[in-house]
Amino acid sequence: MFSHFSEVGTKGMEAFLFDFDGTLVDSAPDLTRALDSALARAGLPGVGLELGTKMVGQGAGKLVEHALCHVTQDITITMEDPFCRLLLSVFLEEYEIVCAETSKLYPGAIEVITTLKDQGKQVGLVTNKPRRFVDLMLPALNLHNVFDSIVAGDDLLTKKPDPDMVYKALADMGTTPASACLVGDSKADLGAAKAAGVTSILVSFGYAGDLNVLDCGADRVITHLMELVSDDA
Repeated sequence: MFSHFSEVGTKGMEAFLFDFDGTLVDSAPDLTRALDSALARAGLPGVGLELGTKMVGQGAGKLVEHALCHVTQDITITMEDPFCRLLLSVFLEEYEIVCAETSKLYPGAIEVITTLKDQGKQVGLVTNKPRRFVDLMLPALNLHNVFDSIVAGDDLLTKKPDPDMVYKALADMGTTPASACLVGDSKADLGAAKAAGVTSILVSFGYAGDLNVLDCGADRVITHLMELVSDDA
């Protein structure tokens, strides 16, 4: 059933680059847990999983900003605020403890990577998540030996939507933008794909925030990861 590539965006692709959070892994529970722990240490109420999940997807800084604006009812708070920066450092400290506790792969994540590798395709990970968290989470998710290239958020001077992370992964794999795609869930992924000249594929189940994935100019939108290799997607 999954032996052939189908639809625009996958046929003829030599390299598949994946975002991490919201694309391969549902990390919102651990992110929210760390966020609420950091808020509690500051004497503030937590945001809870439902609201926290809606805040996830734009990086740790924006997550902390949004949470602080919500719990203090002060919409002027930004990362320029020293307290916001302090809370960010506390959040990162808390997240390092719990980042691999309850995060889980989305359905089809292992299967699609295995199928792509069996088909002779190259598979890369391009994530804005800092390297130390990636290195902790990949073994816990049994993904530590599957990628041909891993580019984390602090490996280079810029992050997605800048194209440099994509270019680095493609260079690692010795392939060109014309034969590659980036699978993600956010504005940063879409922007990086378009800036780098690779095919843009968005998932419908990730942390898109206010992005309408069905009407944002992506080359393709999928509802399940195995659609990337399904002959009846």
